Amino acid sequence: MKIKSILIATALIAFSPFASADLNYRTDSFDTTRCNDGTTYRTDSFGTTRDNQGNLWRTDQFGTTRGSDGTTCRTDSFGTMRCN
Repeated sequence: MKIKSILIATALIAFSPFASADLNYRTDSFDTTRCNDGTTYRTDSFGTTRDNQGNLWRTDQFGTTRGSDGTTCRTDSFGTMRCN
């Protein structure tokens, strides 16, 4: 579950509309991912990731991640994630 949390948080961070080349993040021992832009991500036991900006993120069995803000991210067979 910890690796899934890290992967989801990494995908959300790397492909967010606010991502930049100098964005850094770190996951602590409580499975909270913190970014240098002040955003934090935490995944609960149900697989739902919440950020500190009020968004919920869920990944379905097909690998599609949907945010409560309307963002949809999909990973293709090459491992490239694209968000709308």
